[in-house]
Amino acid sequence: MSYIHADLICFDNDGTLFRSEEVANPAIQRTFRRFVEERGIDAEVPTDARILELTGQPGPVFYREILPRPVQHLAEEFRSLCIDEEVVEVLERGRFFEGIPELLGGLKARGKKLALVTNGGARYIGAVAERLRYAEILDAIYHFGKDGLATKAEMIDRARRELGAREIVMVGDRSSDVEGARGAGVPCILCRYGFGGEDESAGADTVVDSVEQLHSLLLGEH
Repeated sequence: MSYIHADLICFDNDGTLFRSEEVANPAIQRTFRRFVEERGIDAEVPTDARILELTGQPGPVFYREILPRPVQHLAEEFRSLCIDEEVVEVLERGRFFEGIPELLGGLKARGKKLALVTNGGARYIGAVAERLRYAEILDAIYHFGKDGLATKAEMIDRARRELGAREIVMVGDRSSDVEGARGAGVPCILCRYGFGGEDESAGADTVVDSVEQLHSLLLGEH
């Protein structure tokens, strides 16, 4: 399948453009340890593997599922505390996957429209956008909760309308990206250099193992 003629590329954030594991994971682990200790609960701090297993889920789901069952009803409080820590980490040292700035720059030079489609929330994505200067790169950002958006299919449809796109491709690393693309009736490139497991590539139109392969698919060169 050729993606060269797509006029809009929708990108997931964590695990596709942004190395969230380097900044979000330690922030979540610190907050988790403090949160359960203050409530007298003996619980193991979630491993990086457990956090990445849930990464990509909408915030309300992610922060509930990462907590022990006795305190899952406090997920919104925990979420707020985590994001306070994550924002600090993101603004200090958040970074792209290697090769992504060059890819985005090449797409912009070709006149492509670029949109972020993410299950991240407003505060977290706002920090990422500030750190990585998304306003200079992306044409639009659609995140969970923005103007009532709840699914990636809705975000892609909104991007289609607002950016006037004809041919669209979704690029992500999780099954939620594949499902969002399917719901919006667009093809999906699944990136296995991100956080998704082998089973999440089912249903994707194309699978890539590196940013270099993604570059070749979208630009036809590298």
